[in-house]
Amino acid sequence: MFQSLKNKIKILSRKQKPDNIWLSGKVIRGRGLAKKFKSPTLNFNNPDILLGQREGVYACFLKINKKIYQGVLYYGPRLILKEKENILEIFVFDFNKEIYGETVFFQLAGFIRKPKNFSDFVSFQKQLKQDCHKAIKILESTTK
Repeated sequence: MFQSLKNKIKILSRKQKPDNIWLSGKVIRGRGLAKKFKSPTLNFNNPDILLGQREGVYACFLKINKKIYQGVLYYGPRLILKEKENILEIFVFDFNKEIYGETVFFQLAGFIRKPKNFSDFVSFQKQLKQDCHKAIKILESTTK
């Protein structure tokens, strides 16, 4: 589904990253819903680390085992599941490893949109693809 983004991601990953504040969290096991729909995410144990930030979707950088990745971060309630508590999860571009229990560093690069409810997971996946394209543009402009 995200094959068309791979070339842009490879180019972006070779560019220098900004020196903003890096936050961290431990990766925990989620419900497995994103994995089932072929867009696995890293779920974090400490969504409150973003307390004071707007709820929503962000472009972000990540450090996983000293390697820099890019992704789309979501902070807020999972409205599609009718949840009210905030979660913190990141869809990482070009990454598909299980790293439960590891500490991952991340940095917000730019706000994309507010939380949005979806009628089904197909609509959610379409929106995720749009969010990924917007994130790539933000991340490209951040690394120039």
